[in-house]
Amino acid sequence: MAKQAGGLSSDPAQVAKQRETRDVVRIVVAVVLVVLLIAFVVGNSERVTVHFIFFTAHVRLIWVLLICIALGALVDRLVIWRQRKARQAAHG
Repeated sequence: MAKQAGGLSSDPAQVAKQRETRDVVRIVVAVVLVVLLIAFVVGNSERVTVHFIFFTAHVRLIWVLLICIALGALVDRLVIWRQRKARQAAHG
């Protein structure tokens, strides 16, 4: 069984076993994440009152959390985009 640089095996059977192990780990991680997501949704399904400037809404807490996460990710991307644009303008 020959090993390549970096400790990777060149034996096809060993490579297949490593790939199979990696696939099992990915499946286990995906199942755990799905279970956590379901627990998160169930744990945050009660209705809450959200007061905006001009109106009030009664929504499930999970939607408030998901919208806040999405808006936070959008703001993060916009800030990074603006920083890159400013850096590019400064360098050329």
